Amino acid sequence: MPLDIHHIHAKKSLGQNFLIDPEALHDISHSIEVSGKHIIEVGPGYGALTECILPQNPSSLDMIELDTDMIHILEQRIESEWRKDIPCRLHHTDVLKYLPENREYSVIANIPYYITSPILFHFLYDIEYSPKEMVILMQKEVGEKIVPKNGKKVDNSFFSLCMQYRCEKIEIIRIVKNTAFNPPPKVDSIVLLFQVKEGRDTAKEKMLIDFWKYAFRFPRKLLTTNLRGYHGDMENKWIEELLISLWYDIRVRPEAIKFTDWECIYSYFH
Repeated sequence: MPLDIHHIHAKKSLGQNFLIDPEALHDISHSIEVSGKHIIEVGPGYGALTECILPQNPSSLDMIELDTDMIHILEQRIESEWRKDIPCRLHHTDVLKYLPENREYSVIANIPYYITSPILFHFLYDIEYSPKEMVILMQKEVGEKIVPKNGKKVDNSFFSLCMQYRCEKIEIIRIVKNTAFNPPPKVDSIVLLFQVKEGRDTAKEKMLIDFWKYAFRFPRKLLTTNLRGYHGDMENKWIEELLISLWYDIRVRPEAIKFTDWECIYSYFH
């Protein structure tokens, strides 16, 4: 095992927990069709997931890794172990500073918990060309809040709404127990598949995100309270009438609003 061969120790400062379970590695790497696609792997570490991706014949593979020690190990493995007919490029950089060279690509990533939100926003909003799809392993509690509830009790957040807005579908691939990692984190993980929408209206994206930030500025307060002042001339009774027309109690909180109803609420203010 490379962890032993290279005397690898996880760095807490980088939020490293190395996934070592073969079944979980297989399921993540086979969650999408890899053959013929340009794949970006975020946080490859010493290459446990990489060696599951390469046999599936991607057209090329870009690996984004911040840890200098891991870069040295990956360079050795590219040179001595892995097939030479697939272009493998290493990028020793912060993923939030990385701009994909290809317009069409897919992302596979086992990312540190503490940077989950920034990485997802980076690929879905911050760069011009978003991926076609993403397979992301993240903290279970965070991932479960992102996935649409489909008829169950609604519990949205600013973050989950932003994810749902940019994706045709977000679905659970599998749960990964903390024992599948070395060292094991304190919580379990979840693997999500994000199928990203084609086409973008970036101007509307910005306005909608600003609107949601305002609507969720005090998440535990009423939506009417949060939206008060968004348009100075709009009285509370008008907002209450809108909520009633959408079959909500006027004391509803923002997290209880269905994703499909936010478009109507947003349009009412614009």
